[in-house]
Amino acid sequence: MKPAADHSPSSPHWARMAERGSALGLRLLMLCQRMLGVRATMAVLYPVVLYFWCTARVPRQASLQFWQRVDAMQGHTVQRGWAARCRAGWRSYQHMLAFARSGVDKLRAWRDGVPASEVVLADPALWQRLLAQTAQGQGALLIGAHLGNLEMLRAIATREHKVVVNAVVFTEHAVRFNAMLEGAHEGFALNLLQVRSMGADTAILLRQKIEQGELVVIVGDRTPPFDNGRVVKAQFLGQTAAFAQGPMVLAHLLECPVYLFFGLREGASVRVVLEPFAQQVQLPRAGRDQALAQWVQRYADRLGHYALQYPQQWFNFFDFWRTP
Repeated sequence: MKPAADHSPSSPHWARMAERGSALGLRLLMLCQRMLGVRATMAVLYPVVLYFWCTARVPRQASLQFWQRVDAMQGHTVQRGWAARCRAGWRSYQHMLAFARSGVDKLRAWRDGVPASEVVLADPALWQRLLAQTAQGQGALLIGAHLGNLEMLRAIATREHKVVVNAVVFTEHAVRFNAMLEGAHEGFALNLLQVRSMGADTAILLRQKIEQGELVVIVGDRTPPFDNGRVVKAQFLGQTAAFAQGPMVLAHLLECPVYLFFGLREGASVRVVLEPFAQQVQLPRAGRDQALAQWVQRYADRLGHYALQYPQQWFNFFDFWRTP
């Protein structure tokens, strides 16, 4: 089944998609969450999300496209007609509503923290080993994605476990929301490294942080925020997609253990997935491109595995299969 979304050059790059929502609206959201709690805030968000679903054409089409890929991978037959379109639209609306819920969770995590009863570790022993390694001065690289709630995990690690988490980010497309998170807790803005500043000096800095027992977190599911950034093609959910080379190159330069890292909501709790990816990512001079492609494909395979398990928490609302 071929997705209906447009793959033309006119499809916007994710980094150039304008942030939706006003500063006043976000402040009202924060006030509502503080005064009334999560459930009441979500009730307020239902009509807000409906408005954005109706008016935001590109994210809406991207959501529908993603669900088409999920259906194809799960072997569901193509359904047509008015009823099928209504079901697809409702599922897409629920998809955006889950994204709104993740924003509320991020705000709550930074401002109030997350009770231990709401956090479920998929592999507690592995998490404890990682914390023990950081205490002994051995850091690690954690590669995540816009699947689930990575920012919520950073808040938990920073606030509850007192672990230094250095996040390699690009925030220019979400300035107002990030300003709200910074206002919720001073720790949000600490150890944030902008993607546009990545270079040899940044890699050296991050390696020093690894040697100090700190964690470095980067996402691997976004192409560079500029069109001439280096990418690798990989199969993702049955179709070719572009992935940034940067995370794997950084893993090679840091010469440290690498893990995959996801925070996935399951009802009232958040499941923290920490999965070993490589003891060390090696990119030999001979066959470097082939090795790089293999590492990226391995990441894409694991990302697809979790995306199929938690499709409603896939928060890439743009044409993911667009060719840069």
